[in-house]
Amino acid sequence: MAKYELVKETRIDGVIQYSIEIDGRYVSRSVTDKLEQAEEYLRILSEKGSLETLKETIKTIEVNED
Repeated sequence: MAKYELVKETRIDGVIQYSIEIDGRYVSRSVTDKLEQAEEYLRILSEKGSLETLKETIKTIEVNED
């Protein structure tokens, strides 16, 4: 079982950032300065298992550059 944590970090300049950790390890693309957004990231991560961007190639054109 994995432990998901919403982490609040206050930098020395006073800026607050939130991120998600799984079993103590930072989850890529989870940093934000908005608590509501961080909570949404946590919900998505717990449901889908990833915050990775989905990419889909719609069309490809190959050009011969001779």
